[in-house]
Amino acid sequence: MLLNFNKRIKKWCVFGSKLCGFRPTGRLHVGHYFSVIKPGQEGATVLVANYHAPEEKDFKDSIDCLEAFDVKNIVYQKDIFDPDLFFKLLNISNFNDLKKMTQFKSSDNKTAQLVTYPVLMTHDIIGYKEVLVGEDQTQHVQYARKLIEDYNEKFGTNYSIPIAKVISGRIKDLRDSSKKMSKSSPQGCLFLDDTPDEIESKIRKAITDEEGLKNLRFLFEKFVSEEVPESNQKLKELLSEQMIKLSQKIALYRLAKMGQEMELD
Repeated sequence: MLLNFNKRIKKWCVFGSKLCGFRPTGRLHVGHYFSVIKPGQEGATVLVANYHAPEEKDFKDSIDCLEAFDVKNIVYQKDIFDPDLFFKLLNISNFNDLKKMTQFKSSDNKTAQLVTYPVLMTHDIIGYKEVLVGEDQTQHVQYARKLIEDYNEKFGTNYSIPIAKVISGRIKDLRDSSKKMSKSSPQGCLFLDDTPDEIESKIRKAITDEEGLKNLRFLFEKFVSEEVPESNQKLKELLSEQMIKLSQKIALYRLAKMGQEMELD
């Protein structure tokens, strides 16, 4: 079920709930399963930050994955964007504070969009009680909490001030356990819609040093309802089987969707 709102309508119908979100900039991987899909299955509202989607195909692929896993409460950023709220937040934001954000300071491309990102995030999360985020977003949530307090005081409103719940378990690159799993390194990234051959190949080639093995065991414990085997080979085989089941779920959903579209044509 897609929650599409008029741009001027506030998010009152989902206030008080949990919120998680992601930028639909490409295919979803197993990290998104824990940060977006699982919370969405458990009732959290999923914000699709589609102002950040560079291509329409990336956006559609992401939504397919969510719907294949029966995620219900999907909210599009563009549909809930309220210009009046955003510009009021912008007007009371301190530019020097925005420049101190780690994400902005560490970027080589310091754009106006990047420096005002925490303000847009504040707009998106205002009114929710809990926001599920990765460790790299906690600073932005802290900024948002203070900005919402300032907004309530200045404009006499009573918006809820969300707390940040950090999603634990950082999934590492299968080929380099010193790095976070990312689509920018596809050989070490398990995409949810990888083919069976791709899944088997990636897991078979996954490194098994101390950190690499810890990463594989973490994935096994999350996805396979069995005791973790002592044999690394057996661990990889069983993990591959479970990941293939997930990818097949998406493939079947897309086939069914394609069939429905052909019938409509």
